[in-house]
Amino acid sequence: MALALRRLGDDEFSLATELAVAPEQLEFTGTIAEALDCLGDSRHPHGIWLDDSLVGFFIVDTDFAAEFEFCSEGALGIRTFLIDSRRQGQGLGKAAARALLPFLQGAYSQRVSVWLTVNCRNRGAYHCYETAGFTDTGALYEGGAAGPQHVMRMALR
Repeated sequence: MALALRRLGDDEFSLATELAVAPEQLEFTGTIAEALDCLGDSRHPHGIWLDDSLVGFFIVDTDFAAEFEFCSEGALGIRTFLIDSRRQGQGLGKAAARALLPFLQGAYSQRVSVWLTVNCRNRGAYHCYETAGFTDTGALYEGGAAGPQHVMRMALR
């Protein structure tokens, strides 16, 4: 089985809306419909594919620094990174997070870093990002709807 990351085409948005978010994770990720409603020129929806099946979703924000002062100008941001709740526990989240570095280096080759925030109570996601190469900056983002979030960064070059 091959895991792949790629930008979703407009005709694939309906596939993304079929992904299930576990109720206990909704406060951290929101729904796919909410994420799709927030798309724009700088927010690019991506799918996590296992062979021909969409098993996850995330957004690459090319203007993350406009919203978050901790982010360096011109860096990327990751939003709404999730694996379908029916596919969790299979190592797909860790594999997809590890695949972010080479994917972003190729798809966004002009960028030098990628940032994200992860809720302080979401230990599983924190560990997933850490093992994928993200470093905790030591800063906390206090503006999250579900409480404080760790600020994490990964160099792309």
